[in-house]
Amino acid sequence: MPFNVTTFTGEMNKGGVARGDFFEVIFTALPAKVVDGVNKSTLLGPSYFTILDGLRFRAESVTVPQRAITPIEYKDYGAPFKIGSTANYIEIDMTFILSKDMRERNFFMCWQDVITGDHRLRQTTARGSSFDLGYFDDYKCDGIEIIHYKGDDEDDIDKPAYITQLRDAYPLNVGPVTRSWASPEILKQQVTFTYRYFSEKPSGFTSTQLKPESVGIT
Repeated sequence: MPFNVTTFTGEMNKGGVARGDFFEVIFTALPAKVVDGVNKSTLLGPSYFTILDGLRFRAESVTVPQRAITPIEYKDYGAPFKIGSTANYIEIDMTFILSKDMRERNFFMCWQDVITGDHRLRQTTARGSSFDLGYFDDYKCDGIEIIHYKGDDEDDIDKPAYITQLRDAYPLNVGPVTRSWASPEILKQQVTFTYRYFSEKPSGFTSTQLKPESVGIT
């Protein structure tokens, strides 16, 4: 059918457009060793919960995760075609505005300390157990949510429109912070997260409780 400006305008008005600035990132349910590590590193400073609550307001940018399918080339007769195989989940980046005491950087470094050992905070030469690797269950987190809001809808301004939750996630890379006397710029911390997979809750989604699968003798 020919292009119709009225139809196009009607669709844009009906569904609206998603904006990139109506979002927040929430961290919950971090493993106990991460919580303990943050509290010990800031014994006389801000607590774990104080830092955690501030992160949602200091997340300047975030990448909504992508999923890529690994194809397998299949040929029976004639031209080959590709069938789907394993799903690949690519790391995502988040950028946070730093407080004056850089507590956000320390938060993510403490999280990594559970993975790599506590040598970062040792005041003497670190040896032996300071480099022991942590157990996966002690640092993976299911409580990282990227929440998208409609924003311009007064009736649902505080109601999430789309939620993406990272599963078995942890900070893979805590990036550098560049400083210079040449310009008094606001310092920001980029963090790259890896995760096993993600789950999503689209607008209007209602979860369905599935029956447990039968395993073994039936």
